[in-house]
Amino acid sequence: MITLGIIGVVAAMTMPVLIQNHQKNVLKQQFKKSYSLMQQAYQKVFADNGYNYECYYWDKNPYGNSVCTKYNEAGVCIKSTLADGSEKPADYGGRFQECSQFMAHLEKNLSIIKKCNGNALKDGCIPKYKGLDTYYKDQDDSLSDDDLSQKTAGCGSWNQKEIENKRIVYVLADGTIIMLYGTGPSLFAIDINGQKGPNKWGHDLFAFGTRGGGSRASYVATHVSSCYPIEKGGLSTTNMLINSYK
Repeated sequence: MITLGIIGVVAAMTMPVLIQNHQKNVLKQQFKKSYSLMQQAYQKVFADNGYNYECYYWDKNPYGNSVCTKYNEAGVCIKSTLADGSEKPADYGGRFQECSQFMAHLEKNLSIIKKCNGNALKDGCIPKYKGLDTYYKDQDDSLSDDDLSQKTAGCGSWNQKEIENKRIVYVLADGTIIMLYGTGPSLFAIDINGQKGPNKWGHDLFAFGTRGGGSRASYVATHVSSCYPIEKGGLSTTNMLINSYK
């Protein structure tokens, strides 16, 4: 009886760990699948066209580094110049003139079963997600609306109401959710297991972007912007990619 009791205690202690490890492994496989799916779709677009749509952040910036010259009260850079002090050109960050065309072509290479042009939560394209603003508010409840506006400056499209009401969202046949930051895939997020939980940034919801500018095909990149939150216990997109291939 004592032995059985000990076995029961050990099982009760180890079972949650085993379940958690299994869930992590499942998410790793789903991440790899989603990442591979998007890369293949990008390559197909390039093969069809023979050139890149102008919808990418630079793979290697031809203008060099920039220097921040002005920060807001939250410490967010709101003005910068080139290293030599000259004004940054309009395409310093990348080229985005053909994002709508790129997305229209990309849609043909994805198994889309539903598309929401805004009202994604109401119309059932997405579950409830935190936005960047609600993430910061959870971290510090004393933040005012002005504080939140400063902290999310330049990243407002990932705020909660924007996500729920204004983002273009695609649902794929396997349940994967793709959510655009703007009108094309220069920045986007993928919920790798769709409506299933936990529906948290850094767990099953990850931000991606597009890099390009050279002769090679534009590609899905894991670190383009710091606009997205990472909820407690989660990983950055880059770290999730590394962990998924260990």
